[in-house]
Amino acid sequence: MATVQTNQSNKINLRSIILIIMVLFILMLMTTGIAYFVVRNFAGGNTVHVESNKQAVTYSAGDFLTNLSDKGYIKVSLVYVLENKDIVKELQSKDYEIRDRIFAILRSKNFEQVKDSRGMEELRKQIKESINTILSGGKIVDVYFTSIIVN
Repeated sequence: MATVQTNQSNKINLRSIILIIMVLFILMLMTTGIAYFVVRNFAGGNTVHVESNKQAVTYSAGDFLTNLSDKGYIKVSLVYVLENKDIVKELQSKDYEIRDRIFAILRSKNFEQVKDSRGMEELRKQIKESINTILSGGKIVDVYFTSIIVN
């Protein structure tokens, strides 16, 4: 009779342990889900919302390799983000003038001006402003460096 009682108490203890483990597992999954939701939706403060029906129009400007004003050289590859797709034809027709302006900007820089991110941000701004003065059918919204080598 004592062995029957021990088997029943072992079964009850085993069921209790399994139940506790299942409850803890479910709580862990719920906590992970809530944490993911909070981080995904509320973290970051400054989020940019882009309309899904508008896709960015980009234009690859190619590579630019030139000497710096002091010693060394700079090689960059540029991609423009365009206001609208109609500007592409204008960019293609004025390619020689745009490339000349970009080369002039790059040649005017020295190593100290382009060695850090602040200098590259200023370079990006100058390129964008210079190109936008030429364009009549729209404007370049942003300029991205897809490759940068400064030596």
